[in-house]
Amino acid sequence: MVFRPETAKHAYRIVQSRYPPFDGSGTRRWGSRWVSPGRWVVHAAETYALAVLENLVHWQTTALPLSLVCVRVTIPAGLLQERMDDFSSAALTTADFHSTRALGDQWYDQGRTSVLWAPSAVSPYESNLLFNQRHPDFSRIAVEPPTSAYVDWRLKAGQSP
Repeated sequence: MVFRPETAKHAYRIVQSRYPPFDGSGTRRWGSRWVSPGRWVVHAAETYALAVLENLVHWQTTALPLSLVCVRVTIPAGLLQERMDDFSSAALTTADFHSTRALGDQWYDQGRTSVLWAPSAVSPYESNLLFNQRHPDFSRIAVEPPTSAYVDWRLKAGQSP
């Protein structure tokens, strides 16, 4: 579903500090659950907490690297966006990304919007956001300077305050 929110929306991206904080070169190289390699897509989460959970899943550990940074993204009011509403959640429970990549690739290739809201496999109540770095509206998305990512010590195995 394509929509145009009346208010600005925010998203959060957590990455290692050695990489550009809001860049789709990693996805272009390796792909993701939502897009095949070769597409310039930046991934983020609609909340900071979901961004932390997505990183814990990605790293397959409870001890995240210390060099993580977070950027807060602001999607301006009125920017045309797309939401994946008609989607089978069963596709999120498999390691086969064929069906999810087909949907994400279609969104990217058609170029209707610069932002896609996609369901999170980690939290069924929240969304991940995909940003088409090659879309003309991508330049309208504001990215704050990176700050050190904070992960509560209780989420880190074997560590105490």
